[in-house]
Amino acid sequence: MKIRKIEISHKTIIFTVAFLLALAFFWQIRSIIILVFVGFVLMEAINPLVVYLEKVKIPRILAILIVYILIFVIISFAVSGLIPILIEQTAGLVNSLPQIIQSVKIFSENNIDLSSQFKILETIPSNIAKIAVSVVSNVFSGLIIFVITFYLLLEKNNFPKYGDNLFGEKGKVKFLKIIKYIESSLGSWVNAQLLLMFIIGIISYFGYLILGIKYAVPLAILAGLLEAVPNIGPIITTVVAGLFALTISPITALFTVVFGILVQQLENNFIVPKVMSKTVGLNPLVTIILIASGGKLGGIAGAVLAIPLFLTAQAIIKGLSKDSE
Repeated sequence: MKIRKIEISHKTIIFTVAFLLALAFFWQIRSIIILVFVGFVLMEAINPLVVYLEKVKIPRILAILIVYILIFVIISFAVSGLIPILIEQTAGLVNSLPQIIQSVKIFSENNIDLSSQFKILETIPSNIAKIAVSVVSNVFSGLIIFVITFYLLLEKNNFPKYGDNLFGEKGKVKFLKIIKYIESSLGSWVNAQLLLMFIIGIISYFGYLILGIKYAVPLAILAGLLEAVPNIGPIITTVVAGLFALTISPITALFTVVFGILVQQLENNFIVPKVMSKTVGLNPLVTIILIASGGKLGGIAGAVLAIPLFLTAQAIIKGLSKDSE
């Protein structure tokens, strides 16, 4: 039996070591890479509006600032309109909870004192404070993302020059082709996401109106904004709306929670897959699998970024393939 010798050249060893070191390096800075990627996605979302403002003779930097102000105004309206009211009504709910419980009859029996079972609700204001502290602790990351997005928007028109400097004249063609595919894919995803936010916001608004819940507009805006966060966003919206409904009556709160669950099921199993299929071209089953897999691997961030990451990888492969040349 002839023994075959396997020879490994020094170039192979050097390449393997360099590749492993590169992987280790990128793993160490993965959080920064994620921030840059999120900034790139936001750039694709904001850029069409910036381009529109440029067409009406507004300088690019001023157009970016105008869009930023518009975004912060919308977010501030939703948050500032809900947080004080939520805290005030939660405190009132805790104070009136014993009377609400005493007025409830279970299975037509005599009134039962269940107030001792709901002591946990007394901690809701402090829990809200803890959540607020957690949000504040993440503001720095959010600011970094907006700063990255700002500079990406400023430098977007210089991408061809950077491609030439990094990859040369020949490599620049592929680089720009990949950027074009990524922009097309992520642009479609952003349009789909905005459409989903609008649909969920409208459904929530009319649902809250029918249920007789106060502050339907800010609640609907909150529902639309949190649509960007799969699974967790609708749950938060349902909990907040349920607290508002509980100040009206326990039955209204029950119907509100049921309504929230129905909207979430409709969103996860029908609206999101169909919109992504029509707008982005993703098979509905692929959409569900991507979001579920992203949530399993990376939590909330993984679920949010699963589809744009997939579209980016798909665009890179398409840009590098010979068929695209």
